Amino acid sequence: MKKKKLTKKSVKKKEIQGRWWNIKKNTGRPITAKYNKIADWIIDPKGYFLIKVDKNNNLIRVGYCKIRNIKKKKIHEMICEIKGKTAIEIVNTLIKEGFISSLQHAADMGIELNKAEISLNYDLEYIQDKDLVINKNQ
Repeated sequence: MKKKKLTKKSVKKKEIQGRWWNIKKNTGRPITAKYNKIADWIIDPKGYFLIKVDKNNNLIRVGYCKIRNIKKKKIHEMICEIKGKTAIEIVNTLIKEGFISSLQHAADMGIELNKAEISLNYDLEYIQDKDLVINKNQ
């Protein structure tokens, strides 16, 4: 079997022009992303969060909640409230405080907090776990 001679054109296809350096493109098979919100979701054993946009104070408020089993009854209680203005500062605080134990939960919180930040900055309605509604005709 003959080796194929690389031309300038074929070499360029195997490199991506980055901002500071060129990146060698050495990808294998393509992977199609998929996620089922119901079937693939796993509750984080450390707890869950309630997110609220406080437009009066220009803040995102996050309640950290835990489920406790007391005498075979599940008790939901809010343990702490975290306040901030940006998704990145809040999600990193949640991670630093040890309130999140799974990568899936950290990713989900990043997405939800980013939606909350956008809704705060652009005066949109925020409903946790729902898509933002953006009316382009306004």
